[in-house]
Parts: sequence; C-alpha cells; structure tokens
Amino acid sequence: MREETPRARGAVSVVSVRGRGAVERVRGMCARAALTIGVPHLVRLSLEGDDLDEALVCALREDHVEIHLHGSPVLVRALLRSLAATHVDIDAPAEERARALLARAPCESAARILLDQSEGAWRAALERMTRAENALEEFERLSRASRAARFALEPARLVLAGPVNAGKSTVFNVLAGERRALTSSEPGTTRDLVRTTVTLGRYAIDLLDTAGERENAGTDPAARVERAGQERARAERSRADLVLWLTDAAAKGTSAPAGVVRLWTCADRVPEAPAPCVSALRDPAGARSTIAELVHERLDLARDPWTSMEACAFDPRSRALLAELAGVARGGSATAHAPSVQSALAQTARSALAANAI
Repeated sequence: MREETPRARGAVSVVSVRGRGAVERVRGMCARAALTIGVPHLVRLSLEGDDLDEALVCALREDHVEIHLHGSPVLVRALLRSLAATHVDIDAPAEERARALLARAPCESAARILLDQSEGAWRAALERMTRAENALEEFERLSRASRAARFALEPARLVLAGPVNAGKSTVFNVLAGERRALTSSEPGTTRDLVRTTVTLGRYAIDLLDTAGERENAGTDPAARVERAGQERARAERSRADLVLWLTDAAAKGTSAPAGVVRLWTCADRVPEAPAPCVSALRDPAGARSTIAELVHERLDLARDPWTSMEACAFDPRSRALLAELAGVARGGSATAHAPSVQSALAQTARSALAANAI
C-alpha cells in the first residue's frame, strides 16, 4: 500500500492498496461493507473499533483498492500503519497465517482458536479427512466448529436503536464500562454513531449507539443534522448482525420495525415491565447480563467457542476451502450415495494438501 497523493496537508489524500486479498483487507476496516468492483462506496473507516474517517472507497479489482480520505497527514499515517499491521500473506501456509492473525485477535477465545490452528489443528483435520472412511464425519465437525468460531474471530455488530430518550446511550455506556456516549434528558442528544468494542461472555462485540428516531420536520441546521444522523442509524441497522430496539417501559402503544429485538428500558419506572427489560442506571450489572443472554440466544452463540485443538476455518482462504468441501458434500448427498461423498471429500482434501492450498 502507498499514498498516491503528495505527502502534505490537503483536501483529499488517496491511498492505494494492492495485492491478493486487497478487497478483504479494506473490508475489515469499513464494517465489512460490501465492496462491489468498480463501484465507489462512502464508508466509515474504523481502526480497532474507533472511527478514523469517512472515506470514499473503490475496489478497482480484487487486488487493487483505492481509499480517498481527508488529507490530514495524521489520518493517512494511521491508515497506513493499520494496513501494514493487518497484512497477512494469503499464500503462506495455514499455520503462518494463523500466527499472523494472532496479534489482532479480538478476544481471548479467538486467540486460543488461532493458536490451535497455528499449531496444526486445521492441517491435521484435513489430513484425517483424506481417509475416506472418516471424511464426512470430519467435514461435519469442521463445519460445526467453524460456525461456532465465526463470531469469536470476527466480532458481531450489535446496534442499539429505537426512539429518542429510550436510554440507548446509557445502555451503551454500561456495556462499554465507561462514559463513551453523552447522555441527557434532551431528545436528540445522540446525532452521530458512537462505536466501541465490548466483551459479552467469551465474545468481542462491535457495539454501536445510534441517533434516536422521532418525527423531525424542522428546516434549521440542527434538525438537518439530526435527520442525517437518523439516516446513518438506519443504514447501520441494515448491516447489523443484531439490532436491539430499545423502548422506555413506560411508553404505551409503541411499535418496532421488523427484524429487530425489542428490549424494554427504564424497567424500574413501571410495576411490571414486559420482558426482556433492563434498568441500566439502577442495575447496570443486571442490564449487562440480560443483554449478554439476548445476544447469545439470538445469534446462537456457543457459551465457549473454543475447544482445545479443534480445527476450524479461520480466514478467507480456509473458509473458501470449507465452502468447496461443502459443495462436494451437497453434490454427493444429492446422489444419495454415501461412499461417493466420502471419496469425493477425501480426494478434495488430498488435492488441497498436495497443492498446499489450505
């Protein structure tokens, strides 16, 4: 990667990222946004859970991405450092790739999973699969373990949304363990996204606080800013793994959009608040526990995604091979000939190992 524009303060700087895996590397910095080849995307760049800048990103090819960001030398240096730190040679053996990813493991479980793969768990599972009598069983184990590890290796995106004054920022601060978002009884206090990474159980979670929803037909600058924040909040909800729609337990006749999980807040204000409910100010520990349970349940997360020396797909290359194996298993299942499925899986594993394409 390199800065294409002159290294000086200016309106816009252009950073070019080249090489195999360029699109995947940049996607990791922009909330896993879909980067369609040849189509510019306006995204928020994030470094370790903190906003860096709003940027225009264009994937020219799979191996060439341009990032247009504000021309601050400090911003550009931070971006280049992050890109250098996240570079992983996708042609390296699986063990080396897992070791390279260890430095940015988002939680302890992810670090343990990657350490096992760096010590040969992934390779050993594929070697066991080359024995036809074990191939289908081993493939199914790999699939289960990879599903369990998914959100340990790549944190789920949890968005707090809902009407104004529903206590979203208070809940955000409780989950973050510090005052990261401003709280006020004045409606519309939160207008932009506030992000952080929190730990719920054994998982790291990318947490976002968003602007509250309400009717706002004003034409003054403050109203326009608030509406822009609401539009950004809706965009983030569409990309989330889970949306918690926070609603004051004292509110009557309120509705929630489809696809969200309703969480009632300020439960201490009413005699019998509907479930699930929290009172973040009066019982922060209880609120955190309730939300952790909701996240685990709705995302179907195992209590602990790590099992000692359990193999799993851990990066784009290993996931691509797992997808190839899944295609072989599906194709063989359609013929209802189990022996042919076993043989086909075993042959695919042997070919991948022989070509060091694991």
